Amino acid sequence: MIKKNIARKKVIEIRNKLSEDAIKYLSLNIAANAYSFIKDNFFKNVAIYMSVKNEVRIEYIIKLDASKSINFYLPRYSKGKYICFNKFENINSMEKDDYGILCPEGSCIIDIKEIDVFFIPGVVFDIFGNRAGYGKGCYDKVLSQAKNSLFIGVCYGFQLISDDELEFNNNDIKMHYLLTENGLVKVNN
Repeated sequence: MIKKNIARKKVIEIRNKLSEDAIKYLSLNIAANAYSFIKDNFFKNVAIYMSVKNEVRIEYIIKLDASKSINFYLPRYSKGKYICFNKFENINSMEKDDYGILCPEGSCIIDIKEIDVFFIPGVVFDIFGNRAGYGKGCYDKVLSQAKNSLFIGVCYGFQLISDDELEFNNNDIKMHYLLTENGLVKVNN
């Protein structure tokens, strides 16, 4: 079993070395895979995130939805370790949250239970659906309220541990799928 803090440090070091071209190329592939999955499953309400620190730019998916048939929701983080989601309208109606991350302006209005699928960032994942984020536990709290939704961990291929298990505890919420530039992987439960 790999300790989260050790895995985080190792993966962040690699991720920080990615070039802008690599980030764009890999992110476009991942966003295209995500969009196909959403359309194939007829999902309407989709939670994504606004990338920071060389994360996969899943927000590219918004441009792929030319027909505007999908409702995209982005998180608003508060310093109290809380996340809520608000509908994305357009890039001009964005503001920074407590952590300086762009999010839709205004108060959050969506009931978490109405979101069909969450595309979730993480620093490192394992093939069993375990996830290590930045250690604040924000996503675990939100996902525990969305038991009927689908959870998809989004990462580059090198962020996925396939030969060992990531440390986890009872409060950690497992992913149903993992999405990399190589496609969608159902986790081993």
